[in-house]
Amino acid sequence: MTSSARSLRNMGKKECPDEHRRYFQIAGITVCVESDLDFNEVKFKEEFAPFAVEGPGKDNVTLHHHFGLPDLTGQDLGKTVYRKVPWAISRKGDKWFYLGIASEAQEAELQWVGIFNADHTDAVIYSPERLKDIVRKTSQGWYSLSLFPTDQVWLAPLLADRSAVLLHSAGVILNGQGLLFVGHSDAGKSTTVNMLKGRAEILCDDRNVARCRDDGWHIHGTWSHGDVADVSSASAPLRAILFLQQDRCNEILPLTDRKAIWKLLLGTLIKSVVTAEWWQKEIDILEQIIRDVPCYTMRFDKSGRIVPELGKLVNARLPSFNRRESFL
Repeated sequence: MTSSARSLRNMGKKECPDEHRRYFQIAGITVCVESDLDFNEVKFKEEFAPFAVEGPGKDNVTLHHHFGLPDLTGQDLGKTVYRKVPWAISRKGDKWFYLGIASEAQEAELQWVGIFNADHTDAVIYSPERLKDIVRKTSQGWYSLSLFPTDQVWLAPLLADRSAVLLHSAGVILNGQGLLFVGHSDAGKSTTVNMLKGRAEILCDDRNVARCRDDGWHIHGTWSHGDVADVSSASAPLRAILFLQQDRCNEILPLTDRKAIWKLLLGTLIKSVVTAEWWQKEIDILEQIIRDVPCYTMRFDKSGRIVPELGKLVNARLPSFNRRESFL
């Protein structure tokens, strides 16, 4: 058996000293990043700093990094469940294989290789040798925890298993309550965040997590920001979801048509890699959000006059819901 085959079989795990290990926490999940490199010689991008923690938490994930792509010639990677540039994903037994591909051709040159266990809580990631100098010697530094183009690829299944979704949104904590402003690019997410600076804690202006816990729904920030660099790992009870609509007036209107809410919310769900298993979980989670969380249309201009209306919203009494009402 070749060394590559043994490494794939054994998931490439090995003990590493503390200087080769760092911890980060997002949405209640602690991610341990281990590497062949000494992290004292590596600069992580600034966005990760608010998410750095000292050690393991209650819910832990480990990413083991190696530089140099393995030889997969003759390897049985199981059944393909997704193939669309830049990813080919397959599953065999209790392992998931994530291959970074540059084209749809079966013999396409690999860009990355990630091998995850069944629940995506443990992974071995192989990056091209050239990335070693990039993360050590350039301003780009360690640009994602996985060194994939985006961490959304592996976060998505983790969140789905924890009754959570990643939404294209801006998130803030105002008077101890979480507000989620939902919309695509140019909807006004960054504008809204800028109007709330100094009045609310900014979580992220482009990607946020909504997660259901025993005491209800909570909002969590992420490091994937847009125009506003402020990010936070903080969380708060999710008071409301507001669908943005730039206008000449400033008002917040309740949304009661659940079919309409479903359509709006589905359009802003982050769909990094869509597999049948992930999709079914996300549909169930979205249905629960619509039943549990008040939703509104927020019409606003750039004057800032919407801010007092948001203050009234978080201080108002929560509306009651008929949770058995069907909206599909």
